[in-house]
Amino acid sequence: MKKILLGLAMGMMTIGSLLAQTKTITGKVTSAEEPEGVPGVSVVVKGTTQGSVTDLDGTYSLTVPQDASVLVFSFVGYLTKEMPIGSSNVINVTLDLDVKVLNEVVVTGYGTQERREITGSVASISSEDIENLVTPSFESQLAGRAPGVQVTTPNGILGARPIIRIRGVNSLTSSASPLIIIDGVPVVDSDRSAVNASNPLANINPSDIQSYEVLKDGSATAIYGSRAANGVILITTKRGATGKAKVSYGTVMGINEEVDRFDLLTGDQFVEIANEKRTNANASELARPGVNTDWQDIVFRKGFTQQHNVSISGGSEATKYFFSLGFTDQESPIVANDLKRYSFRANLDHSISKKVRIGNSLSYSLTEINGLNNGANSLSGAIYNATRSLPNVPIYDEANQAFDGFNVTANGATTGFGNNLAGPDNNIPNIGFVLKNNIYRSRAHRLLGAAYGEVDIINGLTARTQIGVDLTLADDFQSLDPRHGDGRSANGSVFMAYNPAFQWNWQNTLNYRTILADNHSINFTAGIEYQFANFYNFSASGTDISDNFYRLRNLISGSYNNQFSGGGYVEQGFDSYFGRLNYSFKGKYLASFTVRNDGISDLIGDNKRGTFFGGSVGWRVSDESFFNSELISDLKFRASYAEVGNTGIGSFAAFGGFSPVLGGAGAGIGYARVANGALQWETSKKFNVGLDMTIGRVTFSADYFNNDVDGLILAAPTPPSLGIPGNSINQNVGAMVNSGLELRVFADVVNRGKFSWNTDFNITFIKNEVTSLVQPLTGTYNRTEVGGPIAQLYGFKWAGVNPANGNVLYYSGENIVQLVGASAWRAYDPANPGVTTNAGSAPTQFFLGNTLPKWQGGWSNTFKFGNFDAEIFTRFSGGNYIMNESLRGLMGLGFSNNHASILNRWTESGQVTDVPKLYSGRDSNTWLTSAANSRFVEKGDFVRIQNIILGYSIPSSVLQSAFNGAVGNARFFAQVQNPFTFTSYSGIDPESNTFSGQLSFGVDNNVAPVIRTYTLGLNVGF
Repeated sequence: MKKILLGLAMGMMTIGSLLAQTKTITGKVTSAEEPEGVPGVSVVVKGTTQGSVTDLDGTYSLTVPQDASVLVFSFVGYLTKEMPIGSSNVINVTLDLDVKVLNEVVVTGYGTQERREITGSVASISSEDIENLVTPSFESQLAGRAPGVQVTTPNGILGARPIIRIRGVNSLTSSASPLIIIDGVPVVDSDRSAVNASNPLANINPSDIQSYEVLKDGSATAIYGSRAANGVILITTKRGATGKAKVSYGTVMGINEEVDRFDLLTGDQFVEIANEKRTNANASELARPGVNTDWQDIVFRKGFTQQHNVSISGGSEATKYFFSLGFTDQESPIVANDLKRYSFRANLDHSISKKVRIGNSLSYSLTEINGLNNGANSLSGAIYNATRSLPNVPIYDEANQAFDGFNVTANGATTGFGNNLAGPDNNIPNIGFVLKNNIYRSRAHRLLGAAYGEVDIINGLTARTQIGVDLTLADDFQSLDPRHGDGRSANGSVFMAYNPAFQWNWQNTLNYRTILADNHSINFTAGIEYQFANFYNFSASGTDISDNFYRLRNLISGSYNNQFSGGGYVEQGFDSYFGRLNYSFKGKYLASFTVRNDGISDLIGDNKRGTFFGGSVGWRVSDESFFNSELISDLKFRASYAEVGNTGIGSFAAFGGFSPVLGGAGAGIGYARVANGALQWETSKKFNVGLDMTIGRVTFSADYFNNDVDGLILAAPTPPSLGIPGNSINQNVGAMVNSGLELRVFADVVNRGKFSWNTDFNITFIKNEVTSLVQPLTGTYNRTEVGGPIAQLYGFKWAGVNPANGNVLYYSGENIVQLVGASAWRAYDPANPGVTTNAGSAPTQFFLGNTLPKWQGGWSNTFKFGNFDAEIFTRFSGGNYIMNESLRGLMGLGFSNNHASILNRWTESGQVTDVPKLYSGRDSNTWLTSAANSRFVEKGDFVRIQNIILGYSIPSSVLQSAFNGAVGNARFFAQVQNPFTFTSYSGIDPESNTFSGQLSFGVDNNVAPVIRTYTLGLNVGF
């Protein structure tokens, strides 16, 4: 018995001794970004594999040996922290962000990811870089800021939408614009105005935006499947944070002006040239000396601009909020064109418990645009008219009260003749009267919102549901004065339209995040998404207005004799099922795999659904034990491949059927389109390899990409004998390839004492090649053929001016021919230039230049000295050509004003010049106006100083002394946008573009100059 008792005693002493050699430590891990707790943090006893992982609220519990001295806390994106154990049983830790490895959280599709773990190609732009720029819409601020992203502002009319292309043009006839998502909600980006070019994205206040992410390669975009072929832009708006309420106010005021004007003939010069045209053609003179008028003075102005934004943000541990109000008022340098926007935003996040969260994003805006007619060839087009009006007649005639004191003929048909014997060609109206009396107004109410709920089901598993709504209520009003201009022929007209758009989107996702065996990080997302959109419109108009009084506010019953109406309806829906797996081993071997299945209402049968795959891998070489470089602190290689689609193919694109028609028997229906059950969406196979590297203070990234676009939808011709409407059927018969190289370099060049200088440079080289077509696609100026890029300029090749007689010369095949008389073509012999009797064939057409830039980029330099800061942002592009149709029109041979370069016309034998002898009325053959003309094709290369900003932040000690802590920060700044452009292009601006479609591009035809803006601003925080 004694032996048994002795054994039990010794056993208890042994167990007690073992228990005395361990203890349990608990605690919580937080960070400034996640004060409620950081989940998934690895907690390990230093020198061992014994450890644990923090729960969703950041807490942990770990049993450690009695002799353990240090705990190591580590998590991707944060600096590893070691904490001594000592005698404490509770150890709380606050982790710091690891700035060295660029660990910022990046928004990706349906979630976020640390920068260091991203294996796709994603460009991020901070709101700090662009929040004070004065632009009508947020997307115009992206130009030059991200590699591979081209943003072109085609003209200076407020409301015009910038053209956005990510890694080139990825469709021929379907949409080539990226998918834009704001706070997780895909938004409607189609123009809903029937009167003005009205950018729907201008309804969103840029000051509410926190950051932009541009998803470029297949891996990054594959989570959006059928909508991702043109890239994706993710917008995240500002949200509240724990802490006391912070009030911010920002204001900017300044002026807008045109970047340049057209160089035109004065009144005296016009008289000389106009009469010379006539006498050379054996016609009588029409021009007489008068005044010297620059009609551009009545079209251009100094436009006032202002914007005001106030926000309040803050919150408790449970509830966080962000509210903002904004007002923008911009006057374009073009008279009658202005934009006003009123905006409100409310973003709320609330934690019901540690496991349940709800929130919303809500914005409302009212945007009103007053526009004008600026048609390239419209007689009332502001630029066309101002550059063609006779410069030897006055704008005003104070005695002419019937036309509000403007110089107009008594019958209202055209501008007054002045001393001339005739009025301007085509009876163009007095543009001053037109701009004052015609009304083009677009107004849009827009509600964009989303509500979400999140539940943490178990440790690491979160369910989220979000429903988003995008509602646009757009109405238009157009009124044309009956006395003069566009409304004269109809005795006045009023047009009104209502164009609402409604889209809802419902997303349900599950996200599971865990760390296995301390080294394997897994993040899995699965989801279901539904979306439905409908667009409808109706319009009414009346002509032959009974009295001018009635036309200024509304379409008023009984005030017009002729009435018209119209309307339409379109809808689209789709459902999607998707999943993504992100995997990381020790943070150095990275992989991501995505699959998505989409169904869309625009296609038929089995073709309604498509499955899209994407994958990417990455290797952080700098985290390997063998990597030991004092020079290179970070090195990662990436590669990705994915297949994505393009759903911008048109409503019910594969369906055939009937449409309403009007016939002799009245309203009926007619066969409109043949169904094509084999039609599918366009697909893109995207391949990308890249690297990211930090060498000392320099961070460098490079990407090579190849995008093979297949199944492009084209109208395949059919024999007329088949009786198919339009003699064509849409089929997936086109293909093309975009390939290129992106480079970005960011450097902390100088950081000494009070002075610092950072530079950020990016450049993209890109090539486009069409690899399959049914037949060449030819327009007035452009032609697309297999083996070449999209929309090359195509037309006649200029050969100069015959110095012997001033005849114009062109190429006909390999031969040169000259125009003799109005329409006869004769051979040209350089050895005997005066001979005009040898027969020649008419000029033939050639490819004249690529319209797509081959290289583009941006360069930002930021300087700080004490409390002063400055930035110079430069943008550049080139390798493309522009058809300067504005100049060709201004070299016209009719009775209208000309470009000043026409003064260099041929006048005597032996004269060498590029302007032929002038003959009245011979435009069509002299300048071959039916196609592009190499005489007016110019290089589009440019370097633009986009922004210069100088700021001063008032020292906090001064604010504390002056306001006793009521004002936390204050910064004054001055800036100029578009101050300088360096280019050989002779037009107003090398980015001017009349057409926004993919097949018609690179044409500058009476485009309004882009805007130069000077502003002063103030940002204050309370």
